[in-house]
Amino acid sequence: MLQGIRDNSKGMVAKVIVGLIVVTFALFGVDSLVGLTQGSNAPATVNGEDISERDLYQATQRQRQQILASMGNNADPSALDNNLIRGMVLDSLIQQKALLIKAADNDMSISEQMIDEIILSDARFQDGGSFSTPQFDNIIRSQGFTRLTYREFISDQELLKQQHAALAQSSYVLPASVKYFLGLERQTRDIRYFAMPIEKVRQSTSVTEAEVKAEFEARKANLNTTEQVSLEYVVLEQEKLAATIVISEEAINTQYEQVVSSFESQEQRRAAHILIEVSDEIDDEAALAKITSIKSRLEAGDDFATLAKQESNDFGSVDNGGELGIINRGTFEGAFEDALYDLELGQISDPVQTESGYHLIKVLSIEGNEPPSLADTRADIITQLTRSEAEQQFLVQLDNLKDLAFVGGDLVDLAAELELDIKSMAKFSRAGGNDSLSQNSKLVREAFSNELISEGLNSTPIEIDQTTAVVIRVKEHFPVRPQMFAEVVEDIRKQLLTKKASELLQQRAKEAVVQIAATGDASVVAADFEVKSYLKSNRLNAEIPAAILNKAFTLAHPSSGKSSVDTVILADSSLAVVIVDKVTAADFSEISDQELQTFSKLLAERLGSQAYQVFVQETRDAAEVERL
Repeated sequence: MLQGIRDNSKGMVAKVIVGLIVVTFALFGVDSLVGLTQGSNAPATVNGEDISERDLYQATQRQRQQILASMGNNADPSALDNNLIRGMVLDSLIQQKALLIKAADNDMSISEQMIDEIILSDARFQDGGSFSTPQFDNIIRSQGFTRLTYREFISDQELLKQQHAALAQSSYVLPASVKYFLGLERQTRDIRYFAMPIEKVRQSTSVTEAEVKAEFEARKANLNTTEQVSLEYVVLEQEKLAATIVISEEAINTQYEQVVSSFESQEQRRAAHILIEVSDEIDDEAALAKITSIKSRLEAGDDFATLAKQESNDFGSVDNGGELGIINRGTFEGAFEDALYDLELGQISDPVQTESGYHLIKVLSIEGNEPPSLADTRADIITQLTRSEAEQQFLVQLDNLKDLAFVGGDLVDLAAELELDIKSMAKFSRAGGNDSLSQNSKLVREAFSNELISEGLNSTPIEIDQTTAVVIRVKEHFPVRPQMFAEVVEDIRKQLLTKKASELLQQRAKEAVVQIAATGDASVVAADFEVKSYLKSNRLNAEIPAAILNKAFTLAHPSSGKSSVDTVILADSSLAVVIVDKVTAADFSEISDQELQTFSKLLAERLGSQAYQVFVQETRDAAEVERL
C-alpha cells in the first residue's frame, strides 16, 4: 500500500495520503541517514556476522524492563543480576542470528510495505483509531529503539515467524497415526479408588518424649532461629501533600486558556479542488490562464464538482468531483494549506500555485469539537494542577528527606522538620513480613544492611513507588541463635507423628494393593474407607482428583479377570489406592470425519512445533560462534 503511494504520489489524493502517513508519520526518521557510533569489538560473531554491542545492550535493557514489569510495584532493579541477564540475552541473540542467517540463505525476506502495514495497524500506536506519531515514538523510545532499529526489529521478528510457519505448517500425519493417537485420547477406563487419609492414622499414632528429645539432639545443630529486625520509620506520601494544596483562580484560568487553544488546533476541514498541472503540454502561463478561466465560470454560477470532473488533472479526485476528504492541519506545507485554512465555509479560493500546478480550493465542511466551558472542565483542571503541584512538592520534600536522613541521629528531628509521624513495624525476617511495606524487597534489603544494624544509621529514602518514600531505622535486631528445646518441641512432635503415620499408611496401602490385585475385591481392605467408582471415565473427568486420574491412565491394561492396582500420594501426604478394572477402546464409528480432521490438524501442529525446535537446535549447533 505505502509503496504504491510512494510510486504514484503526483495526484492530490495521493498527496493527502502521503501527507497523513508518510510526511507526518516519517516512518524511517532521521536515524536512517545518521549512523550510530559503535565500537569495533562485537560481543559475539555468528557465521561471520557480528552481534553489535548496541543490539546486545538494547535487548538486555528490554529484558530487564520485562522482568521488572512482571515483578509489580515491589520491583527492585538493584536485585537483578545484570551479568546473568546479559548472558542469557546474548545466548538468545546468537540463536536468533543463526536462524536469520539461515532464513537469508533460503531467500526469505520481509518487504518494506509489510513492515509499514504492521506498524500502522499496531493498536499500541493508535490514538482514537488513527496512527499517532508521538505515541509511536514514545513507545519505541521507551523500549530502546529508534525508528530505524524498530523497523529492523520488526523485520527480524516477521522473518522468524515466517520461518517457524514454513516448518510447523509442513508437518503431515498419516491417517493410521491419527487413529492411534485419537484412540488413546478417546479411550475410557472403569476406575475405582479410595483415599486413605493420613490424619486418621496420625490421630491413632503416638510418639514418646524420649523420641522427641532424641530427634532434637540429632537435629539441634541445624535448629536455629531466623534473623529478624523491628523498625521505626517515617513515610513521605504525595497524596497527603496534595490534600494541602489550594489552586488559585488565576492558575485555573490560565490552564483553561490552554485547553481552549488545544481545541482550536484540532480543527479539520473537508475540501475539494480543481488542479491544472504544469507539464510539457501546458506551460505555467497557460495553466494559470486556464485555472483563471475556470474560476470565472464558477463565479458565473457553474457547479464546482461538475467542473472538477470535466477539467481537473488530479486523476485521484476527479471522479469524486475533486473531493480530497478530511485534511488536518500540518498535512500540507505551504500555500495549499494556508489557502485552505484562510477560507470560510463554502468559499472558493483564488488560484493557488504549488509544485503540482495551479489549484482552486473549496471548503466543503469545517469540523472540530467546541471546547468545554470553564464550569464543565474546572474540576479536571483543579485535579490536574493539584497533581502537578504535588509532584513538585514531593520531589522537593524528597530531597529534604535525603539530607535530614543523612545528618540525623534518629528520626525525631527529621519527623518534626517535615511534619511526619514516626511509626513502628513489627519484627520480620529477610523473607519479609506480613504487610506491604515489610514485603518490599528494597526495604527488606536495606533493613538488614550493616549500616542500619551495626552502625545504627538511618536509611536513605526508599522509594516504594513514584509517590511514596520511606526512611527506616532499626529499632531492635534479633540475630540468629540456637533454638531451645521448648521452642521446637511441638514442631518436632508433629513431624515425627506425620513420619510415623506416613510409614504406617504406606504399609497398609501396599497390603491393600497385593490383596486387590489377587482378588479384585476391595471390600475388605477398604472397609474403613469410601470406595468411589467411575465407569467409562475419560481423561478429562473433573470428578476424579487429577493425581488419581493420571495414575489410572498410566496403569497397564488389566489382565483377564484381574484388575490393575497401584497407589498415589496426594497433596496432603494421604495415599489413594487406584484400581482399573477395564479399558475400553475408542469407538471410531462415533467419531465424525470433522473430528478426525480437527485432531489431525492439532497433531500436525504439535509435530510441526517439535520439528521446529529440532531445526532451531540443529541450526544453533551448526553455527560458528565466536564470543568476545
